[in-house]
Amino acid sequence: MREVEDFNRGWRFRMAGEVSSSDITCGNKPLIANETYPWQKANNHGLSRPDNPGPDTWREVELPHDFVIEGEFTSAASLDNGSLAGGSAWYVRKFELPEQDRGRRIFLEFDGIYRDSTVHVNGMFMARNLSGYTSFGIEIGDICNFGGMNAVSVHVDATENELWSYDGGGIYRAVRLVKTAPVCVPRCGVHVATGGAEHPGRADMRVRVHNGAYERTDCEVFAHIMDPGGREVAASGPAHLSLDAMASAEAELSAEVRAPVLWSPDQPALYEVAVEIFVGGRCVDCYSQGFGFRYFRFDPDTGFWLNGVNLKLKGLCCHQDHAGVGVAVPPSLQAWRVRRLKDLGANAIRTSHNPPDPALLDACDRLGMLVMDELRLPGISDEVLSQFEGLVRRDRNHPSVILWSLGNEEMRLHATEQGVAMFRRLQRLSHQLDPGRPTTYAMNADWLNIIRFHDERGFRFDVFGANYRGSPDGGAYDAFHARFPGWPMLGSETWGGTCTRGLYEPEKSAIPVAVSPMWKENKECWRDEKHKHFSSAYGNAVTPWGCTLEEAWRDCANRPFMAGTFLWTGFDYRGEPFPYEWPAVVSRFGVLDLCGFYKEAAHYLRAWWRPDVPHLFIMPHWNWEGREGEPIDVWCYGNTAEVELFLNGRSLGRKAMPVNHRLEWQAPWEPGLLEAKGFDKKGREILSVSRRTAGAPAAIVLDSDADSENIRLDDVIVINAAIVDRNGEICPRADNTVEFSVSGPGVIIGAGNGNPISHEPDKPVVRRAMYAGSIPAADRRGSSHARMAYHGLCQVMVKAAGGPGILRLKATSHLLKDAEWPAGCGAGA
Repeated sequence: MREVEDFNRGWRFRMAGEVSSSDITCGNKPLIANETYPWQKANNHGLSRPDNPGPDTWREVELPHDFVIEGEFTSAASLDNGSLAGGSAWYVRKFELPEQDRGRRIFLEFDGIYRDSTVHVNGMFMARNLSGYTSFGIEIGDICNFGGMNAVSVHVDATENELWSYDGGGIYRAVRLVKTAPVCVPRCGVHVATGGAEHPGRADMRVRVHNGAYERTDCEVFAHIMDPGGREVAASGPAHLSLDAMASAEAELSAEVRAPVLWSPDQPALYEVAVEIFVGGRCVDCYSQGFGFRYFRFDPDTGFWLNGVNLKLKGLCCHQDHAGVGVAVPPSLQAWRVRRLKDLGANAIRTSHNPPDPALLDACDRLGMLVMDELRLPGISDEVLSQFEGLVRRDRNHPSVILWSLGNEEMRLHATEQGVAMFRRLQRLSHQLDPGRPTTYAMNADWLNIIRFHDERGFRFDVFGANYRGSPDGGAYDAFHARFPGWPMLGSETWGGTCTRGLYEPEKSAIPVAVSPMWKENKECWRDEKHKHFSSAYGNAVTPWGCTLEEAWRDCANRPFMAGTFLWTGFDYRGEPFPYEWPAVVSRFGVLDLCGFYKEAAHYLRAWWRPDVPHLFIMPHWNWEGREGEPIDVWCYGNTAEVELFLNGRSLGRKAMPVNHRLEWQAPWEPGLLEAKGFDKKGREILSVSRRTAGAPAAIVLDSDADSENIRLDDVIVINAAIVDRNGEICPRADNTVEFSVSGPGVIIGAGNGNPISHEPDKPVVRRAMYAGSIPAADRRGSSHARMAYHGLCQVMVKAAGGPGILRLKATSHLLKDAEWPAGCGAGA
């Protein structure tokens, strides 16, 4: 029967430039660092020979792993890559296979390696995978040693970027070792298509079966459907297949589930189909595939409909890196990020601009988040078409996925005959592989005229995706709907503004922070003269093609025909530090910062994306010493009918809150309490929030949404630290250095603070010492790490490890009262 083993531990790692002939003590020919293809003999590759002890002395790493994030920031590196240099590196892992596995098929499955990776096993070349965003698998059983040692090496070349933002580098997604019988279902071999409104419980299954034997084999295929509670609720089969030697065939099965629980963001009900393969009356393989029952459509007049309910897509574009870990985001941290976006009120993610980590889609399925799944690079070559086919086959069973995006902003192609032909071919392939999902494409620039060019040539994407407004007032959306009244559309990328958490004055740093001359004098970039030439918390800095956050949401909310919007972006990410140059290393486009802390603007979405839950927020902080009596711009985001503002008990006025807007006051600064009270339509007070002048930093407070009583192996616990005064008020300018240390079965895997110009190391160790082997074992394990607070907050991530004891995190800082987790108080968002 099938066995699937985690293959993420026990890897040895070294930068390619550090590999020397001393690492190769066997093989027909010594291998130096840049020789990834030793073709003279079949098993000539020394690093992947199991009898080579050289890599045994390398640093041990656990996957997922991003080696680029371990480097040092430098102005010599690409600004788009977050000013972190790429490079090439080797990974080696040895493993034993028992004698009883002889006769089984052995596979390695890689969810993602960045990038241009070459895989060798037991000295032999096995595969090369170009893109850092595609998943792939290889069969290795014929060259394995059963009852003995085996070795796999992976060379990665991350010297070049695929994106124009941070890509990272390394084996940054999961790896699995899979063992099967000779006759089995191959990777991504099951496709479940569910019925529509008339047959919501119908499941049509296509099952590919491959015969790895050298003789013809007959088999039977059965399917069993389990409900979210694990109970069998339907079955189908048998389907009879006669398989030629070393060949595949496909079985078709159907089943009907009565009154299924339909998957939706509010009720993400997951079913599972267990496919069994019988040969000679014996079950030889069982392949499990998750899926969900739901049906949807895009209407050109009323937008998106899910399970018969009209639903506005409240979406965010998301890159895949996070503070502390880079692109090596463990599955539980992927889930944490999805929960942060759902807390905001989002119900959709666009995986800009690449195929996502399967762990992200698993989290979206489980937690209820719709997905626009995006191809990294469109084209017609065999390589690109195979990448797209692999993406569709891999992800088409996820109920969260509602759209295939065929690319993003291919400005040199999308207005040409060649571009139309390219997209026509990709869309045809999508329809062949997955007829039930529509396609889109994120088109920018003069999209209204470009799409006319497409339409004149008889081609339309299933759903039109508009990047940005196309006109200063958003009128291009209306013009599109009038010109193409039968064509569904959405905002595939909108907003394009920036803001910085807690920042109301120009930044100060050891290296002066400079606004790019390209943007400094561009009047379209600055919406507020008071905060010109820096990206403040008020959201004043906007790209010339963008608009304010409020304009972007109203563009969508006020147009029923717009299926939804995908704001740029959900989280900050490394690279693209508009409008700044070095030493800025992180973008400011997110409504959440790189740590997932709410920026002030996030509260606008929290108010209007969850309008049934009362919400109020006021800004700025109330520490303006030296500005006594000066008027301070006070903004209020909220969804109560009216809001009244008070300063030290005195009313500064009561105002009605317009739908999808905000309120503003000017308040002369004096220390004390700034308070906002929210009232419903009947005039009843239902909510109040306040800002108090904070005193000097006095203590650290730790907070996490993790259940300390229910921590599992490999869970990543996100713990936020706040610097507070003696009354528990967050100190909005605090930048104290916090030292984190862990005891018990856990390891610190990274830390951050959301500061877009911070050059502190994200990881507990620095690259230069790592490869020299001079780091003490305790430090290599990540037992401690320090990070400055940024505007009062910072964050640490702890990964649960096996072993006895109680996992505890301690946070200390000079002259401050320390804190421990568990047993912390709230640190606030």
